Amino acid sequence: MSRGAILFAFNSPKYDYYSMAEFTAKRINHYLDLPVTIITDKESTLSSSGYQFDNVIITEPDKDKSNKRSWGLWINKGRYQVYDMTPYDDTILLDADYIVNSDQLKILPDITTDFLCHYNTSYLMAPDAGQESVCQAFDTVWATVISFKKTKLTQQIFNMMEMIQNNYEHYSNIYHFLLTPYRNDYSLTIALRTVYGHLLDNRHKIPWNLVHVGTGTKIYRDSDNEYTIVYDKWQRGKIKKEYITIKDCDFHVQNKELLEDIMNV
Repeated sequence: MSRGAILFAFNSPKYDYYSMAEFTAKRINHYLDLPVTIITDKESTLSSSGYQFDNVIITEPDKDKSNKRSWGLWINKGRYQVYDMTPYDDTILLDADYIVNSDQLKILPDITTDFLCHYNTSYLMAPDAGQESVCQAFDTVWATVISFKKTKLTQQIFNMMEMIQNNYEHYSNIYHFLLTPYRNDYSLTIALRTVYGHLLDNRHKIPWNLVHVGTGTKIYRDSDNEYTIVYDKWQRGKIKKEYITIKDCDFHVQNKELLEDIMNV
């Protein structure tokens, strides 16, 4: 049975996601000992540093001009295609800005559940950040890390994500979330609940929290597996700097400038 990891990387006018994917792929090779496939477009491959992915799948990205974040165009649609595109029987799908910093993800393909993702999150140095909600009724699950096997159930989940993406305005009206930017997290949340009759089955929960490093922090790469996170905290009208060093812990970098900085160390 084949196992491997997949990264999506479509460069935006501001961010070089292909280079982020190369950085992440090297860490997947090192810590997880897995082959890595990248799904990208020809334009993005021009920023390649020469790293050789095990497979390069070229596709046309959905450059919906209305799909913007505060910093500009966000090319993040089409994640549902991974079910048909993966060359592996067991696949770990990661965001390109997820830092693999341990071998923890190795156990995911051995869990008997066909589909796994994060239900809960933790924010380093920002303890007041709460769990995000699609609407007032239920919390968001996260598409940052997905582990799946090719079964009828997982195909149904990804098919539902496709339908939700294609009818995103309809679902934004039902659940009262912003129409733009498109969020894979929201599509996955609604897809999982729909497949299970509008309930959330805990069997698909990764048994640890997804760790975020938020936008109000700075990251310093001390060594290959050790990072220092700095957070500016307001206390009694003054900014107090708080520090934490993490080692052998995976984390998701929400501030892409921070990721680009530590990539170049």
